[in-house]
Amino acid sequence: MDNRQWREFLDAAMGAPPGRVTVAAVRRRLVRRRVREAAGVLAVVVVAVAGVTAAVGAFGGASGPAARNRPAASTVYVDYQSPPRARFAGTVIPISTATNTPGKPIRLGTFGLMAITPDGKTIYLTAGDEIIPISTATNTPGKPILVGNGRTGDIAMDPNGKTAYVHGILTDTVIPISTATNRPGNPIRVGSLPAGMAFTPDGKTVYVVSSGSGTVTSISTATNTAGKPIRIGRNFHAIAITPDGKTAYVGGLGTVVPISTATNRPGKPIRVSGGAVDIAITPDGKTAYIGGGDTVIPISTATNRAGRPIRVGIPAEEFAITRDGATVYVANGEGPIGTVVPISTATNTAGKPIRIGVAVTIAITPDGKTLYAAAQNKVVPISTATNTPGKTIPARYGFPVGIVITP
Repeated sequence: MDNRQWREFLDAAMGAPPGRVTVAAVRRRLVRRRVREAAGVLAVVVVAVAGVTAAVGAFGGASGPAARNRPAASTVYVDYQSPPRARFAGTVIPISTATNTPGKPIRLGTFGLMAITPDGKTIYLTAGDEIIPISTATNTPGKPILVGNGRTGDIAMDPNGKTAYVHGILTDTVIPISTATNRPGNPIRVGSLPAGMAFTPDGKTVYVVSSGSGTVTSISTATNTAGKPIRIGRNFHAIAITPDGKTAYVGGLGTVVPISTATNRPGKPIRVSGGAVDIAITPDGKTAYIGGGDTVIPISTATNRAGRPIRVGIPAEEFAITRDGATVYVANGEGPIGTVVPISTATNTAGKPIRIGVAVTIAITPDGKTLYAAAQNKVVPISTATNTPGKTIPARYGFPVGIVITP
C-alpha cells in the first residue's frame, strides 16, 4: 500500500471533516498528535494533559539529581519525510534552542511519529511495524523494535517514562514497550481503527479512542489489561484529559463527548461546528479548546457548554498552549499556506496570523518562551512574548511529520 492509498484508506475509515483536514489529523494523532505528541508537543499537549506523550516536561520536569544535571538548553527534534527518490526516506534534525542551529542529521530509512522519555534521553519513532529508539546523547538510532505486522499509528509515553505505548492501525491493538529493555509486551486488544491515546495525570490509566468501532478503551498501566469498552459512536479520534484527571474529552465529527474517568461512563454529547481534529485543555482545567474547520471552539469544563466559535481563518488542526495558559496557538498542516494563529485565552480572540510555510507542526519549549514551527524545508522560532518569528533555520529535508523538544 503506497502513501496515496494509505491516505485514501484512512480518509475512508475515519471520515473527512469540513475543510478536509483528516490526513493532517491522522498524521499527528495516529497523528502526532498530536500527536504531535512527546516532551515538546507535550509541553503543549501535556499542559493540556492530553497525556498523549511524556507528561513531565510540560511543567519543567521532575526535581532531583537527574533534573539538576540536565543541560541548560533544550534540543528540538524534527522528523522529516524526504522527497521522492531521496537516498533516505526520513531524516531527524536536532536543533539547539541555545543557538538555533541544526546539528548533524540523523538519517533513517523511514519516518514517523515520535515520543520522548521524560528525562529526555531517548526518542521513540514509529516506523511501519517497528519502533526506532534514538539516543539524544549521541543522536544515533538503536536497534529497531519489532511490534507486529500492522502499521504503527500513534505513540505515547507514560508519565513515569517506564513504558511507551504504540497502537496499530490494521491490528486494532496497543503494544507496551519497556524503555528499560526496549522489548515489546503482549498486545492489548482495543477497538477497530485506534486513533488517539491520552494518559491520566497519575499515569495509572491510558485511554484509547477507536474510530472504527466507536469505542474508548481504558487500559491499566499497572497490569496492561483493557477495561470494558466505552461506546460513544463512530468517527471519534481526538482525546484529551483534564489536569485533575476527572474527565476525558473525546472529539469527532460535530460532537465532543465527556467521559467520567471515575465511572468510565460517557456524559451528554456537546455539539460543535465542524469536526474535532484536536483538543487542548488549559493548565487550570477550566477550558477545553476544540479545533476543526476554520474555527476553534472553547468549552467550559464546569458546564460542558460550548462557547462562541473563534474564527482563525485556517483549518484548526494542531494546538500548543503556553505553560501559563495565556495563549493557545493554532496551526494547520494542510489547506492554505501553513500558518500559526495565537488566541488569547482571556478574551478568546484570535491575534495576527503568522505565516510559516507548507505543512506546519508546532511545539513549545518547556520554559514556554519559544514556539518552534516546523514546515517544509525549514523551522521557525517564534517568541511567545511578542508573537514575532525569529531567523529561519534551514532544514532542507522535505515535509515535517513530527516535532519533540527535550525537557
